[in-house]
Amino acid sequence: MIRVAAVAVAALTAAAPVAAQSITMNGVARSVSLMRAMATECPDVIPEEAQKFAAAFLDAGHSAYGQARFDAEVAAELPRRDAEVRAAGAVAWCAAQRATQLSLGNRQIFRDP
Repeated sequence: MIRVAAVAVAALTAAAPVAAQSITMNGVARSVSLMRAMATECPDVIPEEAQKFAAAFLDAGHSAYGQARFDAEVAAELPRRDAEVRAAGAVAWCAAQRATQLSLGNRQIFRDP
């Protein structure tokens, strides 16, 4: 789990523009919702691997912001993510997420990277 958390934080940091390197509570909550959505919406994702990342982000959020406060942030984020997936269409959304994750070096969540 520590390796997954380290990769997850590195991926978050690498994905942020240089001028916006601070990690926010909402950013961590978005990472939880991203991995959860990828686990359920993307057929080329290994759900258990994506859930490991989601759990690592959830643990990091609980540690940094407190469980109740962070769980409320995640609960508010999940409908936004669902709407994002619906608006783009699952196939297009999953393709975009795959490209992003592979560019970050996160191959382990895919069945065939």
